[in-house]
Amino acid sequence: MLRTPARVGLPALALLTAFALLPAESRANLQDPPERVVMGLDEFLNMYEQAKGTKDTPEQPPRHYALSSAAYAGEVLIQDGEPRFARFDATLRVEVLRKEGWVRVPVLPATVALHSAKVKGKEASIVIENGFYTLITDQKGAFDLELDFGASVSTTNGQSQVAFELAGSGATTLALSVPSEEDLDFTVANAHLQSDETANGTRKVEATLPSTGTLMISWQREIPEAAVQQQAQVYAEVYTLVGISDGLMRATTTVEHTILFAGKDKLEFQVPEGMTLVDVEGVGLRDWKHRDDGVLEVLLNYAAEGNYSLTMTSERPVGAKGGDLSAPIVKPLGVERAKGWLGVESRGNLEIRSGEVVQATAVDVRSLPGAILGLTKQPVLLGYKYLNDQASVPLQIQQHADVDVLVTLLDETQAQTMWTPEGRRLTSVNYQVRNNRKQFLRLTLPEGAELWSASVGGRAVQPASAPDGRVLVPLVRSQSTGGALAAFDVEVVYVENGEPVPASGKGTFSATLPTPDVPSTYVAWTIYTPDRTRIKRKSYDGSLAHVDWLSNPIPDGTVAYIETVTPEVQQQANVQSDTGGLGEGAVPVPVSLPLQGTPVYFEKLLALDETLEVSFDFKGLKRR
Repeated sequence: MLRTPARVGLPALALLTAFALLPAESRANLQDPPERVVMGLDEFLNMYEQAKGTKDTPEQPPRHYALSSAAYAGEVLIQDGEPRFARFDATLRVEVLRKEGWVRVPVLPATVALHSAKVKGKEASIVIENGFYTLITDQKGAFDLELDFGASVSTTNGQSQVAFELAGSGATTLALSVPSEEDLDFTVANAHLQSDETANGTRKVEATLPSTGTLMISWQREIPEAAVQQQAQVYAEVYTLVGISDGLMRATTTVEHTILFAGKDKLEFQVPEGMTLVDVEGVGLRDWKHRDDGVLEVLLNYAAEGNYSLTMTSERPVGAKGGDLSAPIVKPLGVERAKGWLGVESRGNLEIRSGEVVQATAVDVRSLPGAILGLTKQPVLLGYKYLNDQASVPLQIQQHADVDVLVTLLDETQAQTMWTPEGRRLTSVNYQVRNNRKQFLRLTLPEGAELWSASVGGRAVQPASAPDGRVLVPLVRSQSTGGALAAFDVEVVYVENGEPVPASGKGTFSATLPTPDVPSTYVAWTIYTPDRTRIKRKSYDGSLAHVDWLSNPIPDGTVAYIETVTPEVQQQANVQSDTGGLGEGAVPVPVSLPLQGTPVYFEKLLALDETLEVSFDFKGLKRR
């Protein structure tokens, strides 16, 4: 046995590892002092080599494979004068990082037609998994995968396109050749570097692409700026809808072309003076330009034949007070014949009249084509038809002032008053409010009344005081339900100190309700008199009528907008309160009205800006 002192210059890690790996019988012999370790030399050397091997074990690669580069070279094949198919040769640099076993490498989407896949001249194993052609291989290291595949070419309105999904690679390059005797304009989506050249009747484009995404190449015939179609004959019908609103005249013009004998890739129009083009839309539209002389030039991607439709939107400012205008009629240029229809609508409180028209005929607006009537839900006021491009339709615009309409209404006013022999009156008034725009409900409280609390939508609010003494209760805006505005609750509670009841027990009760600044369709007032109070029946007076029982003036089911506090109103009230919209300061304490005594009922239909008051004579009331 070899005794090796613990102070020998061995790495601490190797010593600890050797100790941990000792067999049980060796560890049982460790009866020596703690600073000494006793083991066989062979056993120690074996443990030491094992510790070194564990430390030097290589890490596993994070991925089984990588595509370091991909190069695609393609050629477009022409059939019957049209591009139908693109044949590609692709070289993918594959690096297998896994040390043993098989790996799966997605290389092409299953949307293309794969002709062959080879590695070092031999056919490779390819299967379709998850929508991709996938290479199955057990080769290790780096190698080239040669692919031969085809992709379809689609052509629409003179523009051709080939597209397919790419497998992720470190660097991706593209080269595509298109046979053509004409100049072509190429577009390669997301290309970082692009160039093209012409050689031997073939246009070739080269580009560098992002490592992932979709390969999308489109091309179209390059149109010279001065290209003019001499042999085409064009006939045009123009449909114009003119909408006039406060400060703006807007025209939507649709031009339907009939192009005969040859195609047209350039169209021109004379836009009325003062009109600004906002947008031009059409199939295969490549570009448009509104020149300083008012001519609109429209370039197409292809030579249009047969029927071709173009829509343009233009506008111009209108004076605040209106005035004399001319309907903006677009004139097609270089056509054999042009005719059209014109419709005029008002989008505000504007009165529109026509002046003396030139070479145009007024028609019933109901006979206007659907290309005009289908553009608006507003009523068309004026309609015209013209047969040449010399038509002129003057318009006279007159602005009218808006008339104030009701924006806030009290559907119901429910009041309850508690009257004591001491002359005090505690009153609660609940308003069912429908509000579209009003910020405050203004209330004129009875003289000497002291406001105790106010709430809106079930939430206590802080009222304000107007300079004229009225109380301002902040309002929320009604929610829309079923095309109408929903009502919400507004409640105020106030107290009055009146004259005490005379010792004789006889007297006259007189009180008024707050006067709101908006009308109320129904007012109900219940006054609770002290017990044993007798009222002279013929003494009732005031603007509210005495009734035996309160009626329901609004039949059930006829008005859907009468609602109690909804969660939407409560939420809106909370938001306005949090932002200070329901008043700032100390929020009043909610007050519950103690009701006792004999109820006396009063009501009124349709209360406008008037004093709401009642009075009656009583007797038999004893002060406590």
